Amino acid sequence: MLKKILFLATIFMLASCQSKTVTSEEKLKVEDQAAEAYQTIEGEEEAAKMNQQQDVQVQEIEVQDRIFFSYDSSDLSDEAKKILDTQVSWLKSDTAVRITVEGHCDERGTREYNIALGEKRANTVKNYLVANGIDVVRIKIVSYGKERPAYFGATDEIFSKNRRAVTLIN
Repeated sequence: MLKKILFLATIFMLASCQSKTVTSEEKLKVEDQAAEAYQTIEGEEEAAKMNQQQDVQVQEIEVQDRIFFSYDSSDLSDEAKKILDTQVSWLKSDTAVRITVEGHCDERGTREYNIALGEKRANTVKNYLVANGIDVVRIKIVSYGKERPAYFGATDEIFSKNRRAVTLIN
């Protein structure tokens, strides 16, 4: 709730710095956009609905940009290595591409622990890519720990979907 208030206050402050007069209709539009940006999940049913929407988006875009990890681990599975081998092939075909590898965790554990684990996961991916011929200067890493879940809820299935490393093109 505090985040929403701060976000709205920031938007109103920025809007008041503009030289043009903002109509009440424009203010309502900004408020609606702010409300969409920060949604509050009220229950498991709403979380399940949001997760289904996310699954549809993932199915529409079949990109192998993410790998998954076991609980409390930064070790690569055989499936993860296959995905990373595909990324290596693609990165070798276009040497101008630079990437960022994001490390993520599920919501269990402290923030500090998960930031460190997310960094280990991102570094594991980076090290695999480098060991397979990708120049280290092309790869940045960042850890979000448990701060950016892909799915919402507290089941083992949801947790496993949030323990991931995502490769982004810069």
